[in-house]
Amino acid sequence: MEKFEYQDLPSEDHIRIMELLPGTNDDRIQINLASELRQDTIDTYVAISYTWDSLLDPIEIICCNKLMFISANLADALRAIRSKKSEASLRLWADAICIDQRSDSEEKNHQVKHMGEIYKNAQKVFVWLGSDNDSIAKDCFDMLKSWNLYLDKQLDVYKKPRKIPPLEPPRHLCNDAKQGEKLTKLMGLPWFRRVWVLQEAALAQECQLHWGNHHISLAELMEFACFFDGRPEIARLVGVDESTFQLWRIVFSCVYRTYGNTKSWRSDKPLIKALNEKHSPRSGLLLDILQVGKSFSATYAGDHIYAFLGNPLAFSDDGKLFLEPDYKKEEGEICFDAAVAFLKCRREARYLLCFVQHSSAGEVTGSCGPSWIPRWTKPVTDRTPWLTVGNLGLSLNAGGSVDRLQYRIQSGLGAERLLTVHGLVFDQLSWTSDILEPENFAVHSRQWDIKPRTSQLTCIDELWNAALLAYKQLSVPTEVTESSLFYEDYSYTLATGYRNGSLINLRDHRKWFKAYLRALRGPGRPGDRTDTGLPSRSQADDDSRYEMNLKNCMNQRLALTQLGRFALVPRFAEPGDTCCVFLGMVTPFIVREAEMVNGDGHKHHHLVGEAYVYGVMQGELVNALDRADIEKEEIVLT
Repeated sequence: MEKFEYQDLPSEDHIRIMELLPGTNDDRIQINLASELRQDTIDTYVAISYTWDSLLDPIEIICCNKLMFISANLADALRAIRSKKSEASLRLWADAICIDQRSDSEEKNHQVKHMGEIYKNAQKVFVWLGSDNDSIAKDCFDMLKSWNLYLDKQLDVYKKPRKIPPLEPPRHLCNDAKQGEKLTKLMGLPWFRRVWVLQEAALAQECQLHWGNHHISLAELMEFACFFDGRPEIARLVGVDESTFQLWRIVFSCVYRTYGNTKSWRSDKPLIKALNEKHSPRSGLLLDILQVGKSFSATYAGDHIYAFLGNPLAFSDDGKLFLEPDYKKEEGEICFDAAVAFLKCRREARYLLCFVQHSSAGEVTGSCGPSWIPRWTKPVTDRTPWLTVGNLGLSLNAGGSVDRLQYRIQSGLGAERLLTVHGLVFDQLSWTSDILEPENFAVHSRQWDIKPRTSQLTCIDELWNAALLAYKQLSVPTEVTESSLFYEDYSYTLATGYRNGSLINLRDHRKWFKAYLRALRGPGRPGDRTDTGLPSRSQADDDSRYEMNLKNCMNQRLALTQLGRFALVPRFAEPGDTCCVFLGMVTPFIVREAEMVNGDGHKHHHLVGEAYVYGVMQGELVNALDRADIEKEEIVLT
């Protein structure tokens, strides 16, 4: 039989729709494929979301009476969705069939650009998770529904998850000793690791997850995940790893919520409905979405950007897409194009460099390209947190208004791409700690590594002693007492200023930090210096407030500067690195002098990354610039 060959689409406004003919499980899959104007297909088809797998062992199907080969997983999805009634066919869209996937096809570029519309215009999205080989899908889905029924009743009474008292679920919710294991298998399915599925599900009017012969609405899964915000006991009661559901809670808050499609499964459950309505869709950053996407996988590196081009934040106010997809480009070129596009976008520009998070010391010095360009993939072993110090919604303004931002992009002598910004060099690192692990600062010692457990001091005391020793070796104008450093500079810096929408005053900070120390140094604990009884509920809340914000220092280093400032700096920062503020950017940055010099005599610098530097986060240095106390200079990043 002749092999199927794609014909060019009449225009970019056309898509292909497949007609899946009915059949039983054993019947060969048969489809027809025809091009139609995209606007004429609205609400007439079902879009399939699935995981691409290898074509080394392809499945043969019949397309328009010709041979076509597809992956086994897509074939399973088509068998699961097709009608068993002889007279009923289905109108479907699936990317591997409806887009010409040849690498030299221009069609792929323009179809990917409109992928968001394709999923948004579908009647519903059929998610194929795969075969239920262990026959646990029904148990998993029933468990999620039962837990949501219980939690939603609590929410109805207490209004917010964090205000719900300690959970005492009915016995039937905890009867299955293997429920955590089953749920872990569900969340470990390949679909939950693929970057493209984030947008495919976000834009769905209705989104059903199909696992073998059973299905559940994505709304049920997201409702359950969103209850994990501030409720760690749910993970313990269910028997699952909290981090998995925390990731999907973040996906809902930072990705799904921003799509803004009015017909959506996001209104089907009370908690996600409230979260969805809390902020306007365009209140976020596309940069944040790409950062979350780094935790997911894609075969082609550019898809970590292209997979979100259907998001409203990818468009300017006049409706222009911020970046055109081009599958002929390499990762480095795509990341450069994206960085340039972000710098041109007023909303995103002042946050761009905050998303430079290097995975190796070599990346700092340019082993993977210019150090100032964010990369949107990361090694599986990379534990770089998805959070950044500079983030929309926080009250940081180190470089002043975005109106101050001035930059120039040019090529260096070796054709490297240089970014020149205006800024202020204000200090230098003199000491850095080991890489910080927030679990070692936890109140409960069972979370600590072995070393802190065997030490006579808590981690926060050991770190303080090391910082104090480094401080005493500095030559600074004024002597700073241990008390003020401890309560204001040191402890406030470790919490990264609490990452709050408004400034946390020092009175509240002292109260929360003292409560944390009280719990940490309880009787019989390392560093015990206090006499305390059982904490009240408010004391426990104060204790957890500081402990929770210590997670912000994950994988970073505490540092001291030559002028005695405390800072949280990237893990690859070193003593001798320079502290800068770039005008118009929200945080300070750490840079390292490079070897080359440009034609104007300016030194080049590698960008190590963003930093939290106590005392300069609110534009204090820019205000000094306005008073002519200091002068700005051009800083060349390579």
